[in-house]
Amino acid sequence: MPLFGMKSSTSQKDLQKSNTSDLSLQGKASSELALDGWHSIALEYSVDWPLQLFFTPDVLSKYRKVFQYLIRLKRTQMELEKSWTAVMHQDHVDFSDYCKDRKNSSATQLRRLRTKPFWRVREHMAFLIRNLQFYIQVDVIESQWNVLQTHVQDSHDFTELVTFHQDYLSALISQSFLDIGSVSRILDSIMKLCLQFCWSIEQYETGANMFEIDHITEEFNKKSNSLYTILRSSRLAGSQRAPFLRQFLMRLNFNSFFETTARGVMNSGRLRPGTASTQL
Repeated sequence: MPLFGMKSSTSQKDLQKSNTSDLSLQGKASSELALDGWHSIALEYSVDWPLQLFFTPDVLSKYRKVFQYLIRLKRTQMELEKSWTAVMHQDHVDFSDYCKDRKNSSATQLRRLRTKPFWRVREHMAFLIRNLQFYIQVDVIESQWNVLQTHVQDSHDFTELVTFHQDYLSALISQSFLDIGSVSRILDSIMKLCLQFCWSIEQYETGANMFEIDHITEEFNKKSNSLYTILRSSRLAGSQRAPFLRQFLMRLNFNSFFETTARGVMNSGRLRPGTASTQL
């Protein structure tokens, strides 16, 4: 964890002490600290001679950048799936109680009705994250890896091989939009909002702030539609830097949901969770 100055020799006991002190912080500050902690996890590789001629510090820095992006994306997806599993379990329990005693279970039924708009929002979040992950893993990484393997098999010169590898890494970063500040900031904000939403939902039974959940939903709608608007611009969609971007946009907007809501959000500046129709 280089951003925290931790070395790989840090003991598990020291990490437990650090985690205990972190957990003493409450509310938003605690959430942001935990999020920053995950963001600081990095990939390190000890290079032996003569591989440092190929895996230079610049190359390792690019791998680290892609790795950190992928682990944040995967964690966001897992948190969204975990929140769905936990709440579905509670929903089944509530429904069972309702069936057993319908006369005295009005509170349970009301709670089930209140949470329905949240799960439409969660599905919108999961839909975007799943498609983004598929785009990065399959359309970008897998396709570029196949191109690199072809070049490696046909290459007989070390300098040429280094060039092909550099082109591979540059393609990963550019097609993942990590070199476009406006897009990468929106993607990072979307992942943070998804995690904050999951944490807020987990606290719903203990009196979560409804205003906070509404605010997260509103911000997610704005950010996701801003992302779609930027990605479908002619400067990106029509360029060769992202040859599979059109497929990604088509999967996102398969039923014209994003295109319709993007106009609405940009015009009104507000899209409530109850007004959004489900995508799936």
